[in-house]
Amino acid sequence: MPVQRVEEWVEPVAKGQVALSPRRLVVVVGFDGSEPAYRALDAATHLISGRTGNIVAVFVAHPSPSTELSSEGLVEVLKSFDALEKQFTESIRSRLELVEQRWRLERRDGGIAHELVAAADHLSRDYGTDATVVIVVGSAMHTYHHVVGSVPVALVRHAKYPIVVVP
Repeated sequence: MPVQRVEEWVEPVAKGQVALSPRRLVVVVGFDGSEPAYRALDAATHLISGRTGNIVAVFVAHPSPSTELSSEGLVEVLKSFDALEKQFTESIRSRLELVEQRWRLERRDGGIAHELVAAADHLSRDYGTDATVVIVVGSAMHTYHHVVGSVPVALVRHAKYPIVVVP
């Protein structure tokens, strides 16, 4: 995929002058606390460096298929997701505190690739044509993901937004 500049020319603003207007860059980062997720977060900070924009780290809470869903089990799963959300917020804060302040963590429930695209759709609607939305994810950690499928592969296969997969 070719690299896109995130700027556009606008109509003359005064007496024949043309201004270069930067578009807002909104970077959706898939975040699960893994090393590839941290590398994706670092890449996102480089993408918005010197630009108007922000980072939305998205933690997708999804119970494993083998999780028993009794009412007690569901309560425990939800508590663990709440604890992870707090842990991830602190981890991201400590990682970015000296380099980038324009970020937030958003928790979503569901399938990972689907929810990353849904978050990007939501942000695209919120910011409208004044923004470019990009999704950044870390590469799959295990080789079997390359065979059975992974989040990066699913995102690229159904690309609706520019996708950056960080090794």
